[in-house]
Amino acid sequence: MLFLACIAGLGLVVVRREAEQAAAVRAALAVGLVAVAAAAFLHGSLLIADSGAGGVLGVRLAGLALVAAASAAPGDRSTRISRLAAVVAVGVAEAVDGRGADVLRIAGGAGLAFGAIVAARRSIPARVAVGGAVTVLLVVLGMSVALSGVVVANVEDESLQRTRARAALEAAELERRPTDTVNTAASAAEVLERTSAVVDLVALAEDPAGAEGQTAAAALPQLLDAIGNDILFASGLLAYVTASGPAIAGPGVADPALQGEIAGLDVVRDAIETNGVAAGNAVLGGNVAVVAAAPVLLVGPDGPRLVGVTVAAEIVDDAVLQARIENDEDTGLAIVGRDGVLARAGEVADDGVLVALATDALDATDSAAATSTDSRFLGARAVRTGSRPVVAVIAAEPTTVLADTRESLFRTLFLVALGGSLLAIAIAAFVGERIGRGLRRLTATAGELRTGNLDARADVGAADELGILGEAFDAMAVSLQTMTSELRDAAVDEARLRARMEAVVGGMGDALVAIDADGKVTDFNAAAEALFGVAASAVRGASIDALTIIGEDGSDLVPRVRGGERAWSAGGAIVDATGRRVPVALTVGALRDLAGDVAGAVAVVRDMRAAEEVERMKTEFLANISHELKTPLTPIKGYAGMLATRAVSADRARTFGAEIGAAANQLERVITQLVNFATAAAGRLEPRVEPASPRRTIDDAIARWADRIPTTHTLERRIARGTPDLLIDRRYVDQSIDELIDNAVKYSPDGGRITITARAVPADNGTGPRVAIAVTDRGVGVADDRLETIFGDFAQADGSATRQFGGLGLGLALVRSVAEAHGGELTCSSVPGRGSTFTILLPAVASAHPAARTRAARR
Repeated sequence: MLFLACIAGLGLVVVRREAEQAAAVRAALAVGLVAVAAAAFLHGSLLIADSGAGGVLGVRLAGLALVAAASAAPGDRSTRISRLAAVVAVGVAEAVDGRGADVLRIAGGAGLAFGAIVAARRSIPARVAVGGAVTVLLVVLGMSVALSGVVVANVEDESLQRTRARAALEAAELERRPTDTVNTAASAAEVLERTSAVVDLVALAEDPAGAEGQTAAAALPQLLDAIGNDILFASGLLAYVTASGPAIAGPGVADPALQGEIAGLDVVRDAIETNGVAAGNAVLGGNVAVVAAAPVLLVGPDGPRLVGVTVAAEIVDDAVLQARIENDEDTGLAIVGRDGVLARAGEVADDGVLVALATDALDATDSAAATSTDSRFLGARAVRTGSRPVVAVIAAEPTTVLADTRESLFRTLFLVALGGSLLAIAIAAFVGERIGRGLRRLTATAGELRTGNLDARADVGAADELGILGEAFDAMAVSLQTMTSELRDAAVDEARLRARMEAVVGGMGDALVAIDADGKVTDFNAAAEALFGVAASAVRGASIDALTIIGEDGSDLVPRVRGGERAWSAGGAIVDATGRRVPVALTVGALRDLAGDVAGAVAVVRDMRAAEEVERMKTEFLANISHELKTPLTPIKGYAGMLATRAVSADRARTFGAEIGAAANQLERVITQLVNFATAAAGRLEPRVEPASPRRTIDDAIARWADRIPTTHTLERRIARGTPDLLIDRRYVDQSIDELIDNAVKYSPDGGRITITARAVPADNGTGPRVAIAVTDRGVGVADDRLETIFGDFAQADGSATRQFGGLGLGLALVRSVAEAHGGELTCSSVPGRGSTFTILLPAVASAHPAARTRAARR
């Protein structure tokens, strides 16, 4: 990266002769870049492995100093900063080891590359030179990386194949060795059969704990030692295992634990079960051993009888492996089990790596595995006894061949990259400079035209494309000179007109959408943004088909907006960005160009939601008031008619009169609600407060409802001890409590207990103590999504005339107005199906609302 960036920067210095930089500055920069590139080349190509070697370090530091000095001179600020940052990064890398130094050098190369790109952006010859150099280098480096990857992969595969082959050879040798051990075990068994008269092997087999068995057990080790001295190999051991299992010590078998391992060997069990010779590999005493077992058969009255087996084993230790690699110093061998390394010779790898590789070989179907570390190639092969893998043999070879191949390849590729980059710089410099001369003249002329000198001409005078471009440029300058004044005047007029039009359109309260002849949106004012829910920037230039406008009959009105020459109006709806349907009134007219042809259309879209909501509220209010007025008028008219047309008894007359009075009271209550609501809506609800006992207030409310409440309901009160007196207008508070009791009765149609409570509320957020009067019912409750809306004006869950629960929907709104006029509030807590509690917070005598205290003082 650093080498590539230096070469690109050098090409820029050669091609771009910046006027603000002196020749000495350019020379210092060029020499510095050459020095840094040379140091990077020597280290990157592995011609010098140590980047901190005296010569390479001196060249690099000298080059960095020259680059820093040149970057301090006046010039492009971004280029100077990036070069200085690169110098610092590469300099710090000299004090860091390992991967951190490589990261800093890469960062330094990126900084130099960025500086070269920034410096070249204002010069076409420089871009040609830098681009050519970078392109050639990238191609060479890309091919180099691909080629090196293939070569290195092939070398690595070949080395791994070689280590696997060596491991397979050593594994085959271990699997062959039991043949020699079988001869030893068979010979020992033959000698014991001939000397059975000396040692009573039958007594040892039948009664090892008896006197004769103990005598035979004591004499057998000496006999085995004598036999082993004649037939046993240097690293071997010899033992005898009776038919019942105990092992008798022999040459190399003194450890009782080792004797137990011998007695449990698979080959011993096989020899006893088959009365034949068995052999294989096993792990004995933490070492790999080649083991064989031969039966000892004594001829008796009933024929041959198995009394025990002789076991011979050859230990395969480090010395045995060392002998295998005596003439191959670079190769290492190890015998590894699942639990650890059993023997090794030469340089191999860490135990953890060996155990993992051995486990892979023991578990693999082909009994082979291979891997590599930073310094060794490793191949493994499982050693089997029958079909069971016992241990794995691992062969190791150094990776020096791979490293040598990589270094040689890198040197060659770096030399190719160096030659290619220098050639690219030379060609790009020649081509770029030839193009640059004419472009610089055109650039200078364009600069004069930009400053207002319309008499400037390029006069390139070449016969190629640059010459043609220069002539066209000069002709353009002449045209500019004749057209400038006209364009200036037209621009001023157009700007003035556009400003007026944009002000008018932008200030419209209705949405305005204008389209051209192709149906693309050209104007989309702020009201349209709000109505359709999309930004004007996202709509302008797009087809009007992206908007959804629907007629009252469900038809698509967009095609009608796009086509036609006549103005028209219609009602309908639009669908905004959220998918919501909004009712609108649409007025569309055609736009015409100077020739009178249709050049588009303009649509004014008015949001009709407010008008429809007002109409809905009016209709619903009229329906509700009609219902509420007719309900009490019906019994009044009925009973009055009967009194007027019939002769009734005094008792029935009194009953009719009571019903008429109750209906009249209900009618009066509706009218009072309307009057109070109108007063509150006009802001003229001014309570005349005075002290009042909460107990008296609630008792009076219960007394008022004693004859009105249905028999299915019961009223009860609870006054908390220490509840202070209220400072309220009893008229409004009594009406509020009546409204809450009426709601409690109405919305608990199945009856039940209605509780009125009063309690003191501590001061909070700057307010003094207050009193909370709550009315609780056990009725239908309020849904969670309605808790925020039930206090609104004319709020009804069901606004139809046939709704289950009557009322104008003004009760809670009026109660809230009364509470707020006293400086309090109205809250609700409810569980659907289990009832609701409405609470009015009212001022106590010691902490009345400021407005309430003022009115009380006036009284």
